[in-house]
Amino acid sequence: MKAISIVNLKGGVGKTVTAVNLAGILAADYGKRVLLVDSDPQGDASQYIGVAPDACSTADLFDGGTAYYEDVIQHTIYRDLDIIPSDMQLASVDLDADIDRKQAVRVYADLRDALVEDDVYDVMIFDCPPSFSLPCISAIAASDTVIVPIKPGAFEMSGMRLLADQIASVRNTGLAKRRVFGLLTIWHNADATRQSEDWLREHSPIPLFYRKIRRTDKVTESTYAAQPVTRWSPTSAAARDYRAWVAELMEVE
Repeated sequence: MKAISIVNLKGGVGKTVTAVNLAGILAADYGKRVLLVDSDPQGDASQYIGVAPDACSTADLFDGGTAYYEDVIQHTIYRDLDIIPSDMQLASVDLDADIDRKQAVRVYADLRDALVEDDVYDVMIFDCPPSFSLPCISAIAASDTVIVPIKPGAFEMSGMRLLADQIASVRNTGLAKRRVFGLLTIWHNADATRQSEDWLREHSPIPLFYRKIRRTDKVTESTYAAQPVTRWSPTSAAARDYRAWVAELMEVE
């Protein structure tokens, strides 16, 4: 089973949109059994996919209150796409003085191993919070691949090396070997954007996908509709770009 984390410490870079549409495309176009893990206390991925936490959420995996993964997984309306939803309870993980931090880092790896044993899913995707919190570290540690959505811009460029160093620090724990890639998002045809892209492709500490995701209002509409943009507006620029990018991702996986 492949495990993929979508990570960036900055908000507004298309992280959740990327996670949800990657999950939707793998399920709908590639016939993969996909589990989307909402690891952000804001629960944006859960809202985007149209699911709210029921009795349990991602936070229950960290407090030891849930014995089986079946208790936290919810089905979505989309075939072969399930989700572990999140809510603000997850924000308390880093504030809990009694939590075993080493065990917390292994939470998602343990979940992955249980799913592999039972052959339940083909791909697990983590939508991580915009902070290097325990749930974020746990997701990276459990993943084969880390994808960093990058919105071309000066502030985004300045934080790339710090993020790459932090991801590498998780790699050094020896919990897993993983590859890290950057994905240009919210791209539009302007001189400043093209200059930012050129700089990133030359100086980025991580390799960038050739494909990039163009900015379109259809993405915002799709979040209100609680549908992946590939379903809400399948011929929009972003939908076509996400499909082309997933095809590229499948080639390197």
